[in-house]
Amino acid sequence: MSEETTDERTELLIGSTGLARLRAARVLVAGLGGVGGACAESLVRAGVGTVYLLDHDRFGRSNLNRQMLSTETVLGQAKAEVAAARFASIRDDITTIPLPMFLQESAVTEFLTAHPVDAIADCIDSIGVKAVLLAEARARGIMTMTALGAGNRIDARAVRVGVLAEVQGCGLARVLRTRLRRLQSPLDVPVVYSTELPKKPAKHVPTTNGVRPRAVNGTISYMPNIFGHIVAGEIIRHLLADEAP
Repeated sequence: MSEETTDERTELLIGSTGLARLRAARVLVAGLGGVGGACAESLVRAGVGTVYLLDHDRFGRSNLNRQMLSTETVLGQAKAEVAAARFASIRDDITTIPLPMFLQESAVTEFLTAHPVDAIADCIDSIGVKAVLLAEARARGIMTMTALGAGNRIDARAVRVGVLAEVQGCGLARVLRTRLRRLQSPLDVPVVYSTELPKKPAKHVPTTNGVRPRAVNGTISYMPNIFGHIVAGEIIRHLLADEAP
């Protein structure tokens, strides 16, 4: 009986050519919370050759209810560093590059020049950076997949894939469209979203870092992870379909 290999089940599905395409790909995962963590792990397990892991945050106890990368043992540690270590323990033939930094709007152009990628998994919360990142990616011809609001929702059957311009009932989509219009960037951005009307968020909570008080969204264990796996799946489908002439 032949020895098992990491990619043998994947190869049965997409073939050796598909594996080679994924291995040659470079993908940025921006944000490593509930959505981004699941997305990044799906990309790594599928065999995407280089994955950039961008997040400035550290794990807190409130992350344990939904974030795949969070455990009791990593509380207080940088999400990007934890992600890289976890993925190295899953497979050592993939290059993961932790980027434990906060990406400023003014630094997006320089960042993408320094880190050339084939696709971007946009799983970040900061709406200003989100908009600039998407606009700059479009200008450079980089494929993106964006996660909209998974918080305050519970119905997995309501999750959809579509384009930003057509999403209704999502406050994040509404604000993001406004930002992209200001940047004169198209609104046909691929997104994963929910048609479920969100429950009302909790009251605004003061922060300790000088940022204005903000509402805290309720979350359930599976919903952000569903969004993240779909983001990864759409990026993988793109990478496999983007065949050279």
